[in-house]
Amino acid sequence: MEIIIGAVIIIVLLLFLGVRPMTIIAGIVVLFALGAVLMTGFFAVSLVLMLLAKPVRVDFLRIEQNEGPGSHAVYRIGEREYDNAFPAEMILQDRIYRRPTVYARLLQGKKRYFLFDWYTVIIILVGLPVSAGLTAGFLWGFLLLREVMSFM
Repeated sequence: MEIIIGAVIIIVLLLFLGVRPMTIIAGIVVLFALGAVLMTGFFAVSLVLMLLAKPVRVDFLRIEQNEGPGSHAVYRIGEREYDNAFPAEMILQDRIYRRPTVYARLLQGKKRYFLFDWYTVIIILVGLPVSAGLTAGFLWGFLLLREVMSFM
């Protein structure tokens, strides 16, 4: 809510300073495009990490609550417990995490690891093309706005 109020205050100040509304709209589109580019980069890096990871068989243990908002799945490989790289889904937890043994992908480093369960793989494979499409759409919208602004 604070972000929306802050954005409204900034837009009103820009209008008082004489900035054209089309310029403000173009700036908003650029900000959304930047967010979409960052999201695409996140999913691309996640995909690379997932492809570098080795397939392993894991046992689902529980859904653990984070210190902040949200939760994550905890799996066991041998005697060690691993947290999933992505947050646990809040809706349909009983359907997604019902199987005791599943296949996952584990990228083990010296100090850090990334565990990608099957749900995370689906999120990455769906999120990358959707965020890339959003990026393309916002960039196309910005180019279209630029053309419209050149006629004004």
